[in-house]
Amino acid sequence: MKQKDKHVAIDKAYRKKYMRRNLPRFSRFNISGLFPTDKDTSPHFFESLNESNFAQVFELDSNIKFVRSQPFSINYTDDGKKRLYTPDFSITDCFGGICIVEVKAGEAIDNEAKRLHKLIEEEFEKLGFEFVVMTEKDLPSRTTLSNLNMIMRNAHAVGSVDDEVINYLLDVLPREFSLQSALAICDSLNLDRDLIFYFIFKDYMKIDVSSDICNETMITSNVFEEAK
Repeated sequence: MKQKDKHVAIDKAYRKKYMRRNLPRFSRFNISGLFPTDKDTSPHFFESLNESNFAQVFELDSNIKFVRSQPFSINYTDDGKKRLYTPDFSITDCFGGICIVEVKAGEAIDNEAKRLHKLIEEEFEKLGFEFVVMTEKDLPSRTTLSNLNMIMRNAHAVGSVDDEVINYLLDVLPREFSLQSALAICDSLNLDRDLIFYFIFKDYMKIDVSSDICNETMITSNVFEEAK
């Protein structure tokens, strides 16, 4: 079954109108909002800083093809009682595997939470899905998160990009170059500088996000690797 078909099957089994949590639920007491995404047809809804950070990490992970926030609700049994659970995310990898993700603050995971997570995990195993609980310990460093945010912000600033411009710039850029060189090439061609970050966002190019990005930071083209 294709990955999208799996989601359709789940949606039919667990209709969203029966969900305990509703997507348009904002609170002035929580860090909540909408996260723009190219990996779903609508923005991700998040209810904590951790959820927002994970949405950002998923967005730039080239191994992840689809991401859905609060995608559906399922029933599980606890001490003979039916309970409803809504995960924070479902992510689909490039091989079609689906992983269900619960995002929690590390300090909130006590023995009771672990017990409930085990029950929920067993229900998802019946559906053939992996279930994982992620905390801030699973997030990359603050520097990486800051770089990811900068890349996404600049990439979205470009808006729609003509395929002819993409192909032309990819042909002009060498296999490896510094950020300063890339920006200079864009200036000489009278092209938007943010195209470089758009290319990184689209995984046409790779850049090290684990340290501060500066003019000397090197960028590598993925086009040459794919052509091998």
